[in-house]
Amino acid sequence: MDGRWPDRVWAIATNVGWYAQAAAGPSPAMPGIITAATPRSALVRWDEERGRWVEQPDLAWVRTWADGVLAMGVDGVLRWLDGSERPIPPVLAENLQRGDRNPPVGLGTTRSGDVIVYGTRATPPEPEWWVFPRGELRPERLVLPPGVDEKSVSLHIGGGGDELFAWGSLRSGERFIARRAQGSWQMLPPFWGGDGVHGLLATPSGGLFVTSSDQVSPLCIYRLGRGGDWENIPIPFHTKLGDFPSFRLVAGEGGDLWLTVDFSDHCRRPSFDLGNHDRAQTVLYHARG
Repeated sequence: MDGRWPDRVWAIATNVGWYAQAAAGPSPAMPGIITAATPRSALVRWDEERGRWVEQPDLAWVRTWADGVLAMGVDGVLRWLDGSERPIPPVLAENLQRGDRNPPVGLGTTRSGDVIVYGTRATPPEPEWWVFPRGELRPERLVLPPGVDEKSVSLHIGGGGDELFAWGSLRSGERFIARRAQGSWQMLPPFWGGDGVHGLLATPSGGLFVTSSDQVSPLCIYRLGRGGDWENIPIPFHTKLGDFPSFRLVAGEGGDLWLTVDFSDHCRRPSFDLGNHDRAQTVLYHARG
């Protein structure tokens, strides 16, 4: 969700309807037309007075900013959704194509109000990370740890609010995890578990967790122990090899972990099978301490 709850908030809703498509028959012996359908997503806004979500067909995407919400209309125009007359940040205006349905990858806002955005320089095509200091419309180029392959880097804002975490590969091919605080980077112990880092979670109490996968399970969770080793944390379920449920791991203010896992099987059902509707199979797990 983007914006401020409950009076000004937008979200992406899935399965709000269906896209119907016509496809040729599966073989010359069955030349008939088969109607295929895929779930449709939509951008919605919460209507506090009516107590329900309302579709916003005139918007392609929205993105939370430090002191507002930035949106791209289906007409290809960038605008602020708070009615502000302030100019759009030039970096975004120059690098986003009109009508682009893919928003810039914003990592949210730090406690200080800085906004971090990922973009791609057109000539030559190279990834760039920008930091917009609070209230500024012109960003500073974020300097990454020395020796990293910028094309492989992912960034995350830590639970403390002003820390940054980066992970990816060095130019030598080795994997790395680094933490940035007070303007300087510190390399953390290398992570060798599973198939690499898929996500990193920093709790308000200072704990660090990595999500990964291996040859048995699509989800593995590791914690950075006091001795500097990444310790595997058992999870209360098992999934078959190749069965990749969607999941999200978050931390509460007290350091508790909350894990949601979607075990629905709609991705494995033929798209033209309209007789079976998706069944809600999302499970919430809670780990204390």
